[in-house]
Amino acid sequence: MHGCSVYGGEMARRPHGWHFNFRWKGVNHRLSLDRECGRHIESKTERLKSRSNGFAIPSAREGTYSSPNRPARLDELTFSQFAKVWEKRRGKELVRSKDNRYRLEKIEAFVLLGTDPPMTLGEKLLAAITTDDIEAFHDARNAEGWSAVTVNHGLKLLRKMFRWGVRKGYLKTTPFKRNTEPVIQLEREIPRARRLQSDDEEKGLLAAANPHLRGIIIALLDTACRPGEILSLQWKDVNLERKELTIQAVKSKTSTSRIIPVSSRLMGILEMRRIDPADKPHGPEAYVFGDFLERRIKSGREAWHRAREQAGLGDLQLRDLRHEAGSRFAEAGMPINYVSGLLDHTNLTTTGRYLNINHWELHRAMQRYEETRQADSEKQSSEKESGQSKAEFAQTSGPRTSRCATV
Repeated sequence: MHGCSVYGGEMARRPHGWHFNFRWKGVNHRLSLDRECGRHIESKTERLKSRSNGFAIPSAREGTYSSPNRPARLDELTFSQFAKVWEKRRGKELVRSKDNRYRLEKIEAFVLLGTDPPMTLGEKLLAAITTDDIEAFHDARNAEGWSAVTVNHGLKLLRKMFRWGVRKGYLKTTPFKRNTEPVIQLEREIPRARRLQSDDEEKGLLAAANPHLRGIIIALLDTACRPGEILSLQWKDVNLERKELTIQAVKSKTSTSRIIPVSSRLMGILEMRRIDPADKPHGPEAYVFGDFLERRIKSGREAWHRAREQAGLGDLQLRDLRHEAGSRFAEAGMPINYVSGLLDHTNLTTTGRYLNINHWELHRAMQRYEETRQADSEKQSSEKESGQSKAEFAQTSGPRTSRCATV
C-alpha cells in the first residue's frame, strides 16, 4: 500500500489518496482506497484499518471482486447491478413495474446451492450465471409450492432480461439457450376457466357494483382487455366519433398497440364519463376510469371484493372477465383470429389454450350434428307424408277410361 512521494512526518497525514496494489495469479489489481471505501482516507490509522479489513483480497482471489463504490466493468457486473441498469433503461416500459420489482427482489435473494459462504443470485457475476443456476431457482420455487403461473412469471422476467442483456452487449450468451436451442422449459399452465354461469350472475354483479366499478366491469366484458389496460386508458386514446379506443404499446403486455371497437353499452358509459364534475370535457391526459382528480386508480380491489361478495361470486376474479369476454366473442361466431387480436395474443395457439377452443368446437359439432339429424328427420317425415298422399290419391281416383271412339 502506498501513495505518492511524500516523506517524513507528512506520511501520517497527507492530502493525496492512498492506493493498494495486489497481485493474484498473474493479475495486477491497483485500487484507490478513497474509491473503494467511498470516502477520503487521510490518516495512517485509517489506512491501516482499511488494509486490515481485507476488503478486496478474498473476492479478488475468487475472481468475483466488484467494488460497490465505483462503476463496474462488464466483466465485474453482478446480477443485482445489471438489474438496476435494466430497470432504469427498460423497466419504465412495463405495465406493472411494481410487480417486477417484487419478483426481482425474490430472484436476487435466492441463495445458490453449494456456495460457501452462501451467495445469492444477485451477488453472482452476471456473466457467470449458468443454466443450472436458473434451473435451481426454478426447482426451488416448485418445491415451495408456487403455482405454475407464478413460477413462469419469474422465469419469463429472467429470460427477458438476459435477452436484453445480449442485445445490448452486456452478455455474449443467455443461460436460457444452448446455441439456438432452448434449454429451460416453462411450467405448463392450466388456464383459469371461471365463467359467469348465467345472465342473472352478470346482472347481480352489475347491480352490486358502484357506478365507477360498473363502468370498469362493462369495459372488461365488452373489450376483452386486461384490467391494467382499462385502468390506464386515457381520453386521448378514445375516439367517440369512430367508436374506437386504442391500447398503446407502452401499456400493452406484448408492447404492441391495438384498436378496439366500442360496443353500444360501453359507448353509453364513455359518454357519461366524458364530462367532469364542472360540466367540462376531461382533458386528453385524464384517465377514463380515474378518480375525481383525473388520476389513475391502482386497482379498485376493495370495491370489487364488496361487489363480488354481495353478488355471491366469491371465487370470481376481476381478470376472469377478460376470459369471459373472449369466450363470448368465440361463442358468438367471431373468427378466432379476430378474437386473438382483441385478446392481444401473439399467436392463435395461445388463444386456443386460453379459451379452450376445443371445448367450444365440440359444442358446435354437437349442435351441427343435432341440426343435421333434425333436418334428416323432417325430410323423411315429409317424404313419408308425400308417399301417403300419392297412395290415397290413387285409391280415390279409380281406373282411368278411354274416351276414344271405336272405328
